[in-house]
Amino acid sequence: MADYTAIVEAGNAIVELLRDNLTPEPLGNRELIALCSPHESENNQLTLYLYHIEEENQNMTSGFYQVDQNTQRRAPAQFILRYLVTAHSKAPVQLRQADQHRIIGAAIQTLRDNPVVPQRYLSGSLDEEHAQIHLAIEKVPLEQLLKIWNNTSKEYKMSFVLMVTGVTIASRRKRQITRITDFEVSVNPDTHESLLQRRVSAVLRLRDGFLGTPIETGGAVFRIDGTPVQPQSKPGGYRVWTDLPAGRHILSISQHGFQTEEIALEVGPDKAWEGCADLKPGVGYPFGRDAATVRLTVQRGGQPLANEQVWLAVADNAPLKLAQDQAEAGAQTLRLFCKGEASALPLPGAFLLEEDDAPELVTLRSFAEETGTLAAPLAHTHARGRALLPAQAYRTDEQGRLRIMLREAVRLAVLCDGSIRYAEPAADGENEFTLRFD
Repeated sequence: MADYTAIVEAGNAIVELLRDNLTPEPLGNRELIALCSPHESENNQLTLYLYHIEEENQNMTSGFYQVDQNTQRRAPAQFILRYLVTAHSKAPVQLRQADQHRIIGAAIQTLRDNPVVPQRYLSGSLDEEHAQIHLAIEKVPLEQLLKIWNNTSKEYKMSFVLMVTGVTIASRRKRQITRITDFEVSVNPDTHESLLQRRVSAVLRLRDGFLGTPIETGGAVFRIDGTPVQPQSKPGGYRVWTDLPAGRHILSISQHGFQTEEIALEVGPDKAWEGCADLKPGVGYPFGRDAATVRLTVQRGGQPLANEQVWLAVADNAPLKLAQDQAEAGAQTLRLFCKGEASALPLPGAFLLEEDDAPELVTLRSFAEETGTLAAPLAHTHARGRALLPAQAYRTDEQGRLRIMLREAVRLAVLCDGSIRYAEPAADGENEFTLRFD
């Protein structure tokens, strides 16, 4: 994880990005761009001045996470950095303003064209972490800019504010924990039966949604209807809860490096709920070098689809395909061909059944001996060879947008309103797509 040097490493990365793009035009020398106060610029012609640091999502990074069997480390903190970017022209007076405008324009163009700092500019702990450093030009009122500037009597120079996110600093604080090695169970002396009786209420398989691997143990915090309830851990990433009241419950899952996930549980009086949760990468997740960032804007009828749930799936290398001539509407068992190990399938879990005219989302409860069992009957008829793609639910924001991190640049299938649209991201930087649904 990033060390205390992350702040200076982020600043140096931005400087190198600007140096590569602003020289030899409009600036003739790389060294004219530097981390420096605008009031002490000396010979610099473009300065970046870090004037404000703010911790981001403090409540989400205040706990501990599991390092190994007996050790926990305090969660890293993520920060928002704000820089004042200022142009300083050395041209004659009659040309100075125009020269500063060119410098500012070139800086704005470069920063907007690189919303994520390319990995080649990162150094030290940020490079080791494969950090994602995001850049955005922040809209700041002129009055606030003048307040930032007016700590001296020097004349104000053309400036703008650059907001930098994704900078994390790891904690050195650790604590040792002791495992529970034994416990007592009371036995009724008359019947010789245990007085401790447990009824399995819910079984969840927890997976890393980025890598697709089970999360066996670790610092996950589980809350049911807002109350912390720690489950039993079983091999394969399974978590088991016992003696929950029958009815509907909301399960919240929080773990360092992932976004918080919420799932609705329907617990029956005599039947356990079963499900699967694929946690999406969040603050502090160690992305690899081949990771791709995708920003989607989802529209319906030309308008943003706000606060709407959509389903996303990787459209390449489908792990399951229909192996029967035709799967009829109403069928609840399917003959399937599995590519790879069946134990790696996210079961029980949601799958996108690809179809040109009538795609649908199905929940596959189990798979054994080429037979898959669905939680509900098929709504449509599907032909042999149709792919079943493991799918994850996302929710758009007020502008119909959502952000996805992928293990690598692969084709995405997006299901919304019974239709599929596709996005094909590239590997470098961020990818932006607008998907329009009828």
